[in-house]
Amino acid sequence: MPVETTTAQAEAFFGRMIDAVSPWAERLGELFSDSDDAAGSPTRRSIDAVVEPLAMRLLTVDAPDLVGAGFVAAAGVMADARWHMAWWQGARAERLQIDEEDAAGEAYARREWFARPMEQGISHLTGPYVDFLCTDEYTVTVTVPVVRNGRSLGVVGADVLAATLEESLGRQLRLVSPGAALLNSHSRVIVSADPTLAAGTLLLPGLGGAGPADAAATAPGAEPERTDAGMLHRAASLGISVLVPHG
Repeated sequence: MPVETTTAQAEAFFGRMIDAVSPWAERLGELFSDSDDAAGSPTRRSIDAVVEPLAMRLLTVDAPDLVGAGFVAAAGVMADARWHMAWWQGARAERLQIDEEDAAGEAYARREWFARPMEQGISHLTGPYVDFLCTDEYTVTVTVPVVRNGRSLGVVGADVLAATLEESLGRQLRLVSPGAALLNSHSRVIVSADPTLAAGTLLLPGLGGAGPADAAATAPGAEPERTDAGMLHRAASLGISVLVPHG
């Protein structure tokens, strides 16, 4: 299989995740006022009433290969809480229970999956990482910022297990090369055709993924980049790429 096809398939997989949750961002943004006044902000219950049916349908009907989905609020935007995480997970789409929401909020505010889309205002792919907050397994998360009139309110997102990606994208990578690997924007392995190459392994130290400014590297028909580890074929978005070893 041509490596360009596999790169496009990987990009399309994560693109479908983003497409699934992007409409939630607009819908949730409409619940907030245009000002910072808490009186015009939604409560946790009103947020949950919108997110729960969306997450349950996504996880149980539309995309059962995903493992989690929901909304994570920014600090101080809710009417009745400093932080709020409306997240459902698992095959039965069960609500994630957080005992110390304030402590969890301070922690997730520093996580890449939350901080990057909040700072940049664009969709972002994070992982694989061990998700100690939700799955306790290697996970990849896509997140989309929720914005109203320039005010960042939080993120909507979805999780997929690295093991799930090994079953789908791993099979496609093996058709390219026994050592082909899908990398994230930090040049770490998301999934590989080589079973000995673990998720999260750094393959290209010092070489980051392509960002919005790297149009030439990600344009259709762009030439692959030669690296010490192999030929790097960048996708057009999300900073992901496929590395094919030399030989």
